Amino acid sequence: MSFHDDLVLQLRADVASALRLPAAAVYGGRQPQKVTRTGLEVWIRPQETEPHGRGGGDQAKVHPYEVHVRLKARREQSHTGVDQLDEVRAVLELLRARYDGARPFAAALPDLLAVQVEEGSVDEDPDEDDLLDGTLILRVLER
Repeated sequence: MSFHDDLVLQLRADVASALRLPAAAVYGGRQPQKVTRTGLEVWIRPQETEPHGRGGGDQAKVHPYEVHVRLKARREQSHTGVDQLDEVRAVLELLRARYDGARPFAAALPDLLAVQVEEGSVDEDPDEDDLLDGTLILRVLER
């Protein structure tokens, strides 16, 4: 398997465990699932790998991933969506704290140097009122 395949496999399992989600609720791909499940799901979208120069002419690779936390839930009585927004933001913060500056999966991925997490956004899906999508960008550095 490639570094990317191994990383996504480890990341999916770790996110599912951290959020106490079934394995099917954490998936990778170019697009989100068309039928979203009620509750939380996490969609991991790989971006194009970037070269990253280091001293001595060595080249490391940066693998960026968009991590989408998607929540499908009925809005509370006031229909403001504040409860859903709070839940998505809390999950994004948990994932940021878990991965930013860390070397997760170091035993399974010895070429993993570090992970940097960049803030994303929290936005409603314009096609569906009860679906919220929040993102983080994971920048994974491979030796």
